[in-house]
Amino acid sequence: MRLVTHPAKVRRLAEEVHDENWAFRAWLKFSSDLDEEQLMSSVHWLAEDVTAQIDCTTCANCCQVLSPSLDQEDMQRLARALDLDVPSLQATYLRQGESGKWELPAPCPLLVDKLCRVYDARPRPCREYPHLHSDFRAHSIARINDTFICPIVFNVVEGMKVELDWYDNEELDGLDW
Repeated sequence: MRLVTHPAKVRRLAEEVHDENWAFRAWLKFSSDLDEEQLMSSVHWLAEDVTAQIDCTTCANCCQVLSPSLDQEDMQRLARALDLDVPSLQATYLRQGESGKWELPAPCPLLVDKLCRVYDARPRPCREYPHLHSDFRAHSIARINDTFICPIVFNVVEGMKVELDWYDNEELDGLDW
């Protein structure tokens, strides 16, 4: 599989296959006979393969466009790494989101030349992104939305369509691409 790695190209291609991705999601959620273990095995295998071929530090698009919410533990860890107290961290680097939770604004103020200056202390949502280790089916809306942001997710979803023989599924015959 030839990977797409440039964020702008990923976004453009994700827009082109937007309807197809939603049809794929619907198939996974409602028509696929894959059990969770089979599905996640495919996701994990593809994610491992794709991640080995993509250097996130050449992209950092997630850090440019996402605003992860932080819990108290995240804020304490970041504050220690920046030699600040939590109120100073909040005043200097964070904002309160619409939900009232503290979040890192986009682009991330801790990003320097596509590298996180506090990588070892980064918040849990940053550590776990692109979230391909959790239940793909249950979080499929978020994963389809992530195809616009993350080259890893885009390539994994495209690989899943092939790996799971989705294109050969007869339910697709009536869809207008």
